[in-house]
Amino acid sequence: MDEILKKLDEIENELAQKPGDAELWMEHGIGHQILGNYEKSAGSFRNALEIDSSNPSCHYNLANTYTELERYEEAITHYLKAVELRPCHIPSLNNLADAYEAIGEKKKSEELFRYITRVSPNSALSHFNLGNALLRNNRHIEAARCYRQSLSLDPDFTDAYHNIAWILKKAGAKAEALEYAERGLETDPSHDSLKSMIEELKK
Repeated sequence: MDEILKKLDEIENELAQKPGDAELWMEHGIGHQILGNYEKSAGSFRNALEIDSSNPSCHYNLANTYTELERYEEAITHYLKAVELRPCHIPSLNNLADAYEAIGEKKKSEELFRYITRVSPNSALSHFNLGNALLRNNRHIEAARCYRQSLSLDPDFTDAYHNIAWILKKAGAKAEALEYAERGLETDPSHDSLKSMIEELKK
């Protein structure tokens, strides 16, 4: 914390001399973002974009800040700009899908999550995120397929084991749920949710 505050002081001193430096404004925004000062962070990113509107990282960071402020429409605008400037930037696409879901655009959100799995088919996380979107919409069977795909790509994906176990538990398949939960715990022995689930399933 102290190091970040010190760095912000240094950046502000530099900005007093070079107020037209977009990179400095972006660094200033990132510092305040880390500290949770999201209004200040957003202001700094906006200043950076007024100087250089072609920086996809700045659009992405501003969008993330707006998401923290629950200003999702503005976040979507800047995620879209980030993607326009850097078309296959997976974090921007993921967060854009989340933002669409936050405003109730579930169809757009799912389409984006599916698109990400096509752009990045070997990413276990992409399939996991699609699974989560489906799970939030109570489409348990489709979600489980996505989690299994995640595990085929990354056999140590602890949260995928957890979510499959949770789905099986909800379906009343306790033995199968326990098997997945125990396999998940092998990948991360400190996973508290899996520990609790295993205890409950063994009762």
